[in-house]
Amino acid sequence: MKHRHLIVGIVFWLAAAATGWFVLRSELVAQSSSVSVMTGSVSQWLAGRQQALPTRSDQWLQVALDDPIFLESDDGTYRQVGLVVNIDGKYVRDPRPTKKFEVVIYDDALDAFPDGFQLEYHTTPMSLDWVVRTMIPRDRQKEIAAFIAAEWRRHQQEVMAELRPVVRDGVRTALQAVEAELPEILKNHREDFQALGDRYETEILKAELLPLVREEILPIVEEEALPVAEEVGRTLWNRVSLWSFAWRALYDRSPLPRRDAVKVEFQRFVDEEALPELRSRSDQFIEVTETIVKRSMENPRVKEILKRSLKRVAEDPELHRLVWSVVREAVVENQTLRMELESYMQEQQTRAAMKLAGERMEPMVREIGDMIFGTREKGITPEFSRILRSQILKKDRRWFVMRPDGMTKDGITKHRTTDGNAVTGPSFGQVRAIMASEPMTYPLGFGGHDQSPLTPVVE
Repeated sequence: MKHRHLIVGIVFWLAAAATGWFVLRSELVAQSSSVSVMTGSVSQWLAGRQQALPTRSDQWLQVALDDPIFLESDDGTYRQVGLVVNIDGKYVRDPRPTKKFEVVIYDDALDAFPDGFQLEYHTTPMSLDWVVRTMIPRDRQKEIAAFIAAEWRRHQQEVMAELRPVVRDGVRTALQAVEAELPEILKNHREDFQALGDRYETEILKAELLPLVREEILPIVEEEALPVAEEVGRTLWNRVSLWSFAWRALYDRSPLPRRDAVKVEFQRFVDEEALPELRSRSDQFIEVTETIVKRSMENPRVKEILKRSLKRVAEDPELHRLVWSVVREAVVENQTLRMELESYMQEQQTRAAMKLAGERMEPMVREIGDMIFGTREKGITPEFSRILRSQILKKDRRWFVMRPDGMTKDGITKHRTTDGNAVTGPSFGQVRAIMASEPMTYPLGFGGHDQSPLTPVVE
């Protein structure tokens, strides 16, 4: 009798549980399709077919328990069909590098690969660059840029009218403070600059540039400039009065009181004959100079040595350290600059201008923040949700995707068993895990846009 009551009680509670389950599922279907999908997945997980499969990889993979396995549906969406259940035969929660682990595949995923499958390993990058690209994707960048441009057009004249004198006077104040300290800073580094200049003179000027000028550039100068110089010399020589210079030289050697007759005549010759002649040939001199420079720069050896010398100076770590030392002392560690700017920022005009700019920019900054992070009314953005889950909650960092196994030469897909033999058909043995060749975003999104159907609606 007692056993009969026990059996009746068990049957009654099982029937009540099953009835409640179907009622709840039908109610959730009416409220949210996503919840119905979740409910169906849970029911299939509990009652569906499961299979534990050993998995190996040729490379070290960072794996943790419960790392999900996804299957791509025909519509391009993904659903979870399995997870990692142990690593190297151990049940450890923390991620660890391994080549051997075990997975469980459930639902009807195995039926999608009758000829075998492999697991494609994906990870979420942890770099700051990935965080920025995820938080502000290209479409969001365009949206923010358009918003900033529109807001700037609205407030440009008013803000610039207030900020322009403040910026101008602030830059002038900063430059005066730097100029006041710069001579003393350069004086303190005089020996460093001298040592650097001596090294450049020895290693670059004397060893590279002087031989280059002597062997390559001077012949070009002689070839191009000598005819012009000879022509100018002949013209001026024809205008020189030897008799005039001769008797003035004799006059200067006589006992007469004046002794600068040659000097006066030479100055007259320069002013009235030489300079006008040279000025009249200025275009010719410019043309010759351009020709010399052009031919010099087209010389392969000149180009090579100049390029090598400039690169050597630009990449000189000693020069970099010296320049950075001067900049640091003149700007970063300049106490005069700091005090002058602090005093300037406390002035009434400066504070009023900055307050006005802040009042105009604050709504814009808030709006940009809403675009990136979301709002209280609409919820956080899917991008911010992804960052929170990966960086703060440490979720969605690793996952696998089921892919068809490699093709054989005859076009038949095959799968490897634990003994290394290739077999066809749905009988699975050891699964192969490979690194993904293309990056992929975690396939499930948690945007927070829609209210959960389990949350009561407040009217």
